[in-house]
Amino acid sequence: MSGRGRTRQTKYRRVLSILLCTVLLMGCGRTDMVKSERGEIPEQKENQTVPDLVIPTESEEHAEEEPQESKGILIAIDPGHQSPEIDMSGLEQNAPGSNEMKAKATGGTTGTFSGIPEYELNLEVSLLLRAELEDRGYDVIMTRDDNDTAISNSERAQMANDAGADIAVRIHANGSEDQTVNGALVLIGSEENPYVGDLYEDSLSLGATVLDSYCQETGMKNLGVQTNDTMTGINWSDIPVIILEMGFMTNEQDDLNMADDDYRIRMAEGIANGIDTYYSENRLNELEEVIQTAISSESENGTQVSVYAEKIESGQSVSVNNGPMQSASLIKLFIAGSVYEQLDALRESEAYENETEELVKDMLSVSDNTAANTLVKRLGGGNVEKGMETVNSFCTENGYMDTSMGRLMLDLDAESDNYTSVQDCGKFLKDIYQNKLQGSQKMLEDLKAQERTSKIPAGVPSEVETANKTGELDDVENDAAIVYGDSGAYILCVIMNDLQDTARGRDAIKKLSSNVYEYMEKK
Repeated sequence: MSGRGRTRQTKYRRVLSILLCTVLLMGCGRTDMVKSERGEIPEQKENQTVPDLVIPTESEEHAEEEPQESKGILIAIDPGHQSPEIDMSGLEQNAPGSNEMKAKATGGTTGTFSGIPEYELNLEVSLLLRAELEDRGYDVIMTRDDNDTAISNSERAQMANDAGADIAVRIHANGSEDQTVNGALVLIGSEENPYVGDLYEDSLSLGATVLDSYCQETGMKNLGVQTNDTMTGINWSDIPVIILEMGFMTNEQDDLNMADDDYRIRMAEGIANGIDTYYSENRLNELEEVIQTAISSESENGTQVSVYAEKIESGQSVSVNNGPMQSASLIKLFIAGSVYEQLDALRESEAYENETEELVKDMLSVSDNTAANTLVKRLGGGNVEKGMETVNSFCTENGYMDTSMGRLMLDLDAESDNYTSVQDCGKFLKDIYQNKLQGSQKMLEDLKAQERTSKIPAGVPSEVETANKTGELDDVENDAAIVYGDSGAYILCVIMNDLQDTARGRDAIKKLSSNVYEYMEKK
């Protein structure tokens, strides 16, 4: 059995042990189901039972993975419906201040082929989802964790509101008179909904990411996100809220899939993956806002500002105004990469052993222009033009498409210039961090020994390790760095061209670095 299979089995057993007492108290084969919010409930077949329970052994319980550190995000999970033995036939307002009254809650549908009541399915998947989310570092509140809780749809929403939950995910299954209808969908309030219209964009984003991930993990047909303004549990919500209709219990394939133990764990994992994606995308939007705010004053003064930030572990990145710009000494990163690709040939030009590596270190850690020019000439066998062509070929072959070398360092009368982009610099730093280029570790060591640390490194606490390369001209201030934060390493690259005041530009980069560091560490 694969590691993933063992993890799924362990999680399922953990949740089933919680459910044991609940299931033993419930009867099987109920036929007194009432009409759900979505339509008529098909009659359950007789003589059908729920699957046998598997109780975890003590050793299996101890083998469970330790949950991650809390993300500080509270997820409300609402397992739809409850046992029909609980009288929820009383009426409540469909929305705050509404004159329309609806039943407090209903019993839900029943699997036409599995015989499993929807309220049971909803709870079991919800408990699996809770375990999965907690393993990923989320905090979770359940509106019910058994089938006998008397809680109405409005009370479910208000419980999530009062707990300070960030989002609410309502777990349901669907039914139809047409047994060929299958697939999963999400319901949200419309943009015109007078009660939750202001939640529309966030709910749509949440619903789309959860549904896409759920269908990708389970193979369910994706029926899309649909709006519905009649749902009490939506109308009372103060937070982004969705109803996930996991599949049709009136369709044989959907129903039997959802009755399968391993498939249910895939269902929970798919929902959790969608929640991860939702928060990842929101985080990137927030990071872009942090960057835009930090650079706004310089942009308003006519400075061309380009920024790239990436969390290396996840690969999630934000790019602002990317494009070729004057590189100044950032071009030395790509000279260094070219040198290590040609290192064996370059050793023939050395005056002493390891001279080439020492020239690269001087070029990177103290930004020695003479060392850079010497290396370029040697790359061309003594010919500067051929040396620059070698650097440009290295950039093209390794995907640094915005980067080109057109002059030696300090040759400001040359017809061409040196260009790069924040994304190319970010890619280069990530490539050496991941040891993808020849000489990666040597270059990383040289950048960690950087003596010019007044920009990005100055914006983070002094004990935080950085590896950076700067670039300066009369109207240019650049810096590209790896920051080894407590929450994981990240890349920050900044290029500022057409500066009116370079000292102000350096301060702006330092301030941006501080803001990005604070953001990265608090998440």
